[in-house]
Amino acid sequence: MDHAYIFCSQAPCVMYTYMPKRELKLGYFDGTSAAVLEGPRDLQDIAFNGRFVPRDEYDPWVHARSMCVWAKRVGLDGIARMEPSFEVIVCNIESDLELVSSHELVYHQTMIFPGQPIPRGPNTTTTTSPQHRNTPYFPGPTIPVYPPPPGWQGPQRTFPDVAFESIRAGMWHNRFPGESRLVLDYSGIVSAYDESYTSLVRARKRRKVGRREDRLEGISMGDRERSKGEMESVLVRGRALGGAVVDWRWVLQDMVDRYAGRLEDLRYLLGRSDLGHEEIVARARQKVLVMLTPFMGLPQSKPPIANTKDQQPLQKDPDDDWLARIYHTCAKHPTVEFARRRTLTAQETRLANSIDVVQAAICSSLTDVWAEAFGSGDKPLLAREMMVRWKAEVEELMGWLDWHVWVKCDPPCGPGFQCVLATWPWGVETGDEDIGPVCRDELSGDVF
Repeated sequence: MDHAYIFCSQAPCVMYTYMPKRELKLGYFDGTSAAVLEGPRDLQDIAFNGRFVPRDEYDPWVHARSMCVWAKRVGLDGIARMEPSFEVIVCNIESDLELVSSHELVYHQTMIFPGQPIPRGPNTTTTTSPQHRNTPYFPGPTIPVYPPPPGWQGPQRTFPDVAFESIRAGMWHNRFPGESRLVLDYSGIVSAYDESYTSLVRARKRRKVGRREDRLEGISMGDRERSKGEMESVLVRGRALGGAVVDWRWVLQDMVDRYAGRLEDLRYLLGRSDLGHEEIVARARQKVLVMLTPFMGLPQSKPPIANTKDQQPLQKDPDDDWLARIYHTCAKHPTVEFARRRTLTAQETRLANSIDVVQAAICSSLTDVWAEAFGSGDKPLLAREMMVRWKAEVEELMGWLDWHVWVKCDPPCGPGFQCVLATWPWGVETGDEDIGPVCRDELSGDVF
């Protein structure tokens, strides 16, 4: 409701509440897939537009109609997409939804500059037009588009306030388990990051940009047809009878729960300047030991080497294979090992492979740090060098993992403020902007 209210800028403002008559089968495009920007809708263009539609040719209604033609062909009732909140494009409202209530609400206040066109909604803003962007901006008095409702006293809600609260409502779903009214079928996830789409792998290597700038424009015609075919075959096939072999959502979340906080703590510790180097190394050793303990078998000591001076045996060291055994035990995810004994869909195999790669990367970094940290107590003079190496190792790992739980305001926002990621259509116009996160208590500026 908070998301829908942004459309209540004029009378009559009627809020309709619907309930599905049955469980709806929806397709879901991840990312900011409801944006008019070209990148976030690349996969949609491949699925049902046949070409990458430039922004100046994009028409949301034409896009929605093409989407529903495709949805009907693959057996979907509609498509779920995301902007600051989630939306569902239901292709047949009359047959799939039941109207529960309709209420005429107080509309919010919308301000414009004299002579400015009257806005028709948040997606038809004058700030997105090239003409407006190239015109000098002269601040001045604004006027309300519509008078307040009859009998209204005091200020109305303003559009910036309504937009900000819409963003806040969308952020209710930013943490696990996300939008709980949508249940994803993880056994049917199609990803453009699958390395079997070799043209995209080559394109990413050529461009050398971050994930935010990734596009599908470099996809070959063969890979384009394969990805479209995979999407359609998954949707036509539907959910496996009896469900997936394992609950992949919880397997993935378990990895995040297990390592996200601990890696973040380790990175923070290695960057502290209020502690001595030796103390930081000792504490870091303990943190890595905690993470590796479930995989750390007993070492097999090497035979003692006699000290020729007093014929006393020197301290025993673990065998050469001990670290390798720790790594190999750590890198094998038990649930994935179990799942591979069953029949997996191609998409489940992809998930299993990705879990293997992520688990191996984490375990490799931890084992590398442990290799130095294990005997670090005998090397106080090398404490600073070890600290620098370990910090670089942890930061590189966390940058590669790029988990959503690390996208937050640091330090946390104070009372009355919200940690906000800029999301189209507010604060993101081209896709090249710095999206934050930042602490805000309102949307600043005139959004029209």
